[in-house]
Amino acid sequence: MINPNTFDLNLLRIFEALMKDGSVSVAADRLGLSQPAVSNALNRFRELLGDPLFVRTRNGMEPTALALNLRDPFQHSLATIRAALRQSLAFEPAVSDRTFTLIMVDVGEITFLPHLMATISAAAPSISLRVLELGREDYEDYLESGSADMAIGRVTLRDSFRSQQLITSPYVVILDSNHPSIDIAPDRTRSITYEAYLAARHIAVLPRGATGNPVDRALTRDAKERQVALSIPHTMVLSAILPGTGMIATVPETCVRALCSDGRLCSVTLPFDAEPSHVLLWWHKRHEEDAGHRWLRTLIASTPH
Repeated sequence: MINPNTFDLNLLRIFEALMKDGSVSVAADRLGLSQPAVSNALNRFRELLGDPLFVRTRNGMEPTALALNLRDPFQHSLATIRAALRQSLAFEPAVSDRTFTLIMVDVGEITFLPHLMATISAAAPSISLRVLELGREDYEDYLESGSADMAIGRVTLRDSFRSQQLITSPYVVILDSNHPSIDIAPDRTRSITYEAYLAARHIAVLPRGATGNPVDRALTRDAKERQVALSIPHTMVLSAILPGTGMIATVPETCVRALCSDGRLCSVTLPFDAEPSHVLLWWHKRHEEDAGHRWLRTLIASTPH
């Protein structure tokens, strides 16, 4: 039986590295240890648990069933310890060298990163940001394990996470500035009819991290009438695809400035009512009182858009 009072917590770090890397040598490099040290630690852990934990295969070190069962509680424990250590230290942005990992898609990058990096470069030059793009199914795991600090997106997570609304943006139609379906009123206001919207060929933007699709919900049965010519996970590439075509795309209004900056594309009001895009900032509740987290959350929330 394992004695919790004498258990070596360093074994958890080695277990975590082996889980991520599937290699003793790569795990040793990650931890700054020698390969024999990692191998010896793994052997000690195997003896304590009475299980091989990892077995060699052609694809590297594969975890056993017991190792897979232990992965989540071990990751959670390590993330809690790391968060507690960070919270116990004073946070001074000007001298901190912390690296924060953010989950977001390309719209989040164009919306938040220019302001964030300008501010960080001036006020906290040693702080680094790392941005990940993940599928919706990975958001909670990464935030819970500490592999990511925060997530920004149109996403809904469990109650064990905290959130703050950042943006509420109506959807608009993006299309070529000379698109034949555009109606121009005497006051030069541009619009598109519902019939023309349904008849057009569409580019559907389906971000990997988003929860649901408000536009399809608003169209209800008419959603099947849309001819989707292309489905893509990123929004910003529309500026290279749409010009000169008869295709259209439906995106949050916050994208308009970036997509229509050179005049080749324009935006018109969506010709039906749809729930706006709600973009939220998410983090795990254990980071609620982390001074560094609070600083970055405040900075993100103050980003103009």
